[in-house]
Amino acid sequence: MNLFELFNAIGLLSFAVSGVYKGINKNLDLLGIVTLGFLTALGGGITRDLIVNRIPMAFTGYKDITITFLGIVFALLFYLKLRKDLSTKKVIKYFDAVGLAAFSVTGFIVGMESGINSFGVVLLGLITGTGGGLISDVLTGEIPFILKEDFYASCSIIGGVVFIFLEKLGFPVEITSFSTLLLILLVRILAIEKGWSLPRLGGNV
Repeated sequence: MNLFELFNAIGLLSFAVSGVYKGINKNLDLLGIVTLGFLTALGGGITRDLIVNRIPMAFTGYKDITITFLGIVFALLFYLKLRKDLSTKKVIKYFDAVGLAAFSVTGFIVGMESGINSFGVVLLGLITGTGGGLISDVLTGEIPFILKEDFYASCSIIGGVVFIFLEKLGFPVEITSFSTLLLILLVRILAIEKGWSLPRLGGNV
């Protein structure tokens, strides 16, 4: 398993779990929960691949589908065992954090390999990291996480800038990728724990 495949697997598992718990929170039936798990896990990667004009990985083999399915089964079994003591909203945020970090980096890697400019690399990572969650939020009638969680998309953008910076300095892709993943994950977890937020213009006009 190469670096991209490792990060892709981490992202798929994390977002599959996140999607399942979103479905549980919305009181969906089993089919709805499973569907949401697949869409949350696969949506960002499919969008990424379509942007760079390649057939989505989910459509060219069964590895992504299998990993996602295993993540869904794990989430369901974990919930059934611990549901009395499980705060699904907190679980969603933490699994989303892992998925965001891993998938953002896969987007950065694909962007670099595709020869797009630095802005495109950062944007592709952002889309990959947030696309599946956005789809699942829209389907469940929620304001997309990317729009209401201040330090969510921001974490991916910060990671993208650091990824580009390290790449320009000539660091090996392994160091660049792992460093960026850990940075995004750390910043997102700190944002959850500390309640960080960006300035709001809000209020009534």
